[in-house]
Amino acid sequence: MSNEQGKLAMKKERTLKERTLIVLWTTSKCNLQCKYCYASAAGEQKNMDSDTAVKILDYFADQPVKLQLTGGEPLLNYDLVCTIYDYIVQRGYDVSLQLQTNGTLINQEVAIGIKKMKMAVGVSLDGPPAVNESIKGGTQQTVQGIQHLAKAGVMLNLNSVVTAQNVEKLPELADFALYLGNVAGIGFDLLRNAGRAKENSGAVGRPTGEQLNTALRRLFEKSESIYQQFGRKIMIREVEEAKKRLSSPAGTQEYCYASCGRSYVFLPNGDCYPCGSLINNPDFYMGNIGNPPLKPIAIVKQRAGQCEACCYHPFCPGGCPSRLIVNADEAEDTLDCVLKKSAFDIASGLLK
Repeated sequence: MSNEQGKLAMKKERTLKERTLIVLWTTSKCNLQCKYCYASAAGEQKNMDSDTAVKILDYFADQPVKLQLTGGEPLLNYDLVCTIYDYIVQRGYDVSLQLQTNGTLINQEVAIGIKKMKMAVGVSLDGPPAVNESIKGGTQQTVQGIQHLAKAGVMLNLNSVVTAQNVEKLPELADFALYLGNVAGIGFDLLRNAGRAKENSGAVGRPTGEQLNTALRRLFEKSESIYQQFGRKIMIREVEEAKKRLSSPAGTQEYCYASCGRSYVFLPNGDCYPCGSLINNPDFYMGNIGNPPLKPIAIVKQRAGQCEACCYHPFCPGGCPSRLIVNADEAEDTLDCVLKKSAFDIASGLLK
């Protein structure tokens, strides 16, 4: 391992409470038109400049950071991604890098760069090719990007936004992940009533609880079948999280970094919020990096459904606090509850 690599977060993994999450929207621009995109609420389409990024990195210089690069499509500002990496190495900051991308702009050069930067990679894919194409577009380019990552030796996770339009096809992602060869896991993201999803509510909608429960169980069953037949383990994020919580009841019950006041999401202009779902909400504005200090905000944990009556209550972190704010009209028995109960049911069976 080189000295540069050693400087760049090749240090021990830290727990949720030990790191601070910094999310940089390297750009608010995107080359796709996802029907549900909440990032479209960011308003002005612009790139973050290097001065803003450096100010942010310096502001958190004295603490270990998990740095997620997103947008928009972060690779539309790939020069800034490289600048950020070089600056972190130069300064010796304790930073763990993550990239959330639609994958369409990953060519051989970018894939090699991602490998060099030792980024954890999440690629958005909302189902098998035909389904993803109808919701997001750019499917061929996304698959090519994933294949470039495979050739560079980069593993990744797939993230799927669950809608009424794709929920019944999501279990097929396990087979597609097997075909791709470099997918380590698959995770579900529940639809948020913000941005384009709010503007075009007729284009995408929420699945029913029964559909969501069935999709998670069938996806898990397919992943288990693949492991038994081919020896390839494809983790299902929600089930793995449930297993950890059931195995470590003394662990944190915080839902995420934002719920414990350790999340800073920066728009390209330097404005800061605790969660990307809450951008432009004045109640959650934390300030601008150009005019410090920033005001930390912990999003108050909210109840999702009948928590106290649930047998998993001692282990469960509850529903996503920002999503429960955005989706204020959601029924009492929320999809958060359905997803978590299904995952805990599967996990408890595995741990017996």
